[in-house]
Amino acid sequence: MNRLFLLLFLLSCFGWAQEKIYIDNSGNPVSQDKASLYRTISEKQGIYHIKDFYLNGKLQMDAFSKNKDFRGIEELVGKFTFYLENGKIEIQGEEKKGELKYKMFDEKGRITTLYSKDAKDNEISQSYYYPEEKDNFNIVYFQENGEIKKIVLFDKDLSKIRIERFTQDNGNILSHYYDERGKLIGSRLTKDDDSPAEGTEVEYYFNPAQVRMITQWDNKGNITTKKEFYRSAKVFSERTVRQKDTIITFLNPKKKKMGELLIKEGHPYQGVAYNLDESGVLQGKEDYKLGILSESTFFYKNGNVKQKVDNDIHGSISKITYFNKNKSQKGIVSFRNETPYEGYLYDNLEKNESYVFYKEGEINEIKQLDDTNHLRFYKKVQENGEEIGDIYNKKGEKEFHYIIKKEKDKDSYDIKTTISFKQFKNGKEIHSGVIKDGILSQGSIRLNNRYYENADYIYKIVDNKIVKDHFYKDKIFKTEILYLDYKKEEDSVFHPYLDGFEISEEDFQPYMNNPTFYHPIMESSNRY
Repeated sequence: MNRLFLLLFLLSCFGWAQEKIYIDNSGNPVSQDKASLYRTISEKQGIYHIKDFYLNGKLQMDAFSKNKDFRGIEELVGKFTFYLENGKIEIQGEEKKGELKYKMFDEKGRITTLYSKDAKDNEISQSYYYPEEKDNFNIVYFQENGEIKKIVLFDKDLSKIRIERFTQDNGNILSHYYDERGKLIGSRLTKDDDSPAEGTEVEYYFNPAQVRMITQWDNKGNITTKKEFYRSAKVFSERTVRQKDTIITFLNPKKKKMGELLIKEGHPYQGVAYNLDESGVLQGKEDYKLGILSESTFFYKNGNVKQKVDNDIHGSISKITYFNKNKSQKGIVSFRNETPYEGYLYDNLEKNESYVFYKEGEINEIKQLDDTNHLRFYKKVQENGEEIGDIYNKKGEKEFHYIIKKEKDKDSYDIKTTISFKQFKNGKEIHSGVIKDGILSQGSIRLNNRYYENADYIYKIVDNKIVKDHFYKDKIFKTEILYLDYKKEEDSVFHPYLDGFEISEEDFQPYMNNPTFYHPIMESSNRY
């Protein structure tokens, strides 16, 4: 009896009876089958020790609160820690004498928030954002009581290369630019009324970040000097003003002059302009004669010529000559009225050999490869006028084989189009049929929804009608029906009840990234 009394006394002082509660992600009590977490609570002297666990038993939160049913960090006391399911810390902080401080982290362990609030409810925070694209800075917002005081764009270290932006009370924005060592190299004010302001702006390379271009402006909004740099930090181009004209001089990595461009009234006039790509490698050049772009040349990363674009005396493109990486000529495509007329139009020969072949101004053949060099789409016009196409998925497996026949209607002169197709999955035929003038007339087909992931449709012919089943995550949620004798009911061209039943070649979703034939290098007025 005395031992039992002693045990109860010790539990009241040191040990605590624990509750186990199943909860959802918002902390609401739920049944076990609907739970996302479970919680244990123990109490000592009015303070609750609360632990939340993932259903696999891993700790999700370890915290203390005066409120058993707390709903936010503001109700916690002392030290607290939240964990991701992978075991990494998500939130860690402490409440002490009315002051609250905590840090938040993402799944990669990067800090996303720094927060502090004093006993008088004054808040200071830093919010971090990490873009997925490698060609951009990370961003951190500095706030006081909910108002943004400063924005910093940075690479990896807030004390090194970065841009700091301050919003002033009058709406103007002051930007400070820093180099790789963290040295201030330029500042410029952007006025709220867009009026000119003198100062210095800096542009950067990324991954890793490095100074790319420094531009100085006068108080009239004119560029006084501009320098662009290689990755080696050597000068690539330098701008100088001579009376009313501007000269841009281009240098190679050995500091020798490659060429010079004369700018008149803000536009290229005479000479040659070179261009670096986003990684600082020579990408191309443009030749100007009396204000007309006469020739553009593009280079492989190894420095050899990739393609030359010739223009006529009016500046309109006349032909493109392509070259292999070993300098041998690959092909020529001619142009008429600024559109391809005869030959192979390639995409980016640095990556793959995707092309569109033109014959007398018409597309005769298309071959498209993706960034992993897998064939995704091939189509060719046959001698009899039929178009035969094949579509492949990311794995290189064939998904569609189809034949397009086009005939002129003798009475109306309209073009009648028939698509015969076969659809495949894992090497096996799963659907086949015929589409006439955009409407399925035989067989069945499954098509993806272009706008919603995991949504698709199956069209099939059943007893003289088209049945269209709508799927989401492979479950039918809607069915529509169109009777094949709809034309007997209405002879007008527009049939409102056809909406959602029309199918075109584009609905097969061929991988299309058609080559472009015009690559302006120096056209942007920002460069002058």
